[in-house]
This record gives sequence, structure tokens and C-alpha cells, in this order.
Amino acid sequence: MSLVHAFTHRRVHSTFSAEEARRVEQLLAEQGIPCRVEKHSSAQSVTAFGTLPEYEVAYDIAVPNEYFEQASALLP
Repeated sequence: MSLVHAFTHRRVHSTFSAEEARRVEQLLAEQGIPCRVEKHSSAQSVTAFGTLPEYEVAYDIAVPNEYFEQASALLP
């Protein structure tokens, strides 16, 4: 999560799937819960074996602190 939002938002879901991130974002929006989806490289460093393509990008979904309990109850 970005430093700017570290104190105002909490992560409620992480995934390697762009489709799942969109599904969660849509579910939260339907319930009137604002969220931020942050896409970042999940590779901490380059290894001799490399990284599987499906795990190269991670998506973190965060909501404002006041929506955390409500959002957590909606997500598995």
C-alpha cells in the first residue's frame, strides 16, 4: 500500500488475478464501499529460477479504515 494511504486505508484482499481484483472491486462498489486497487510487482528480487508469469503481478485491495469491518464481512 502506498505510504500516503498507510494510515487511512487497510488491505482487505490480495490476489494475483486481475479478474478476481475486478470482481472484488465491483462487489465492494455494489455495497457502496470505496476501495483502492494497487497493482505491483510481487517479485522481490530476481532469482536463478525466475518467477512464474501468473505470480509476477499482485493486486492489493484496500478500503478506508471506517469500511474495513463491513468489507471484511463481504469477502471470503
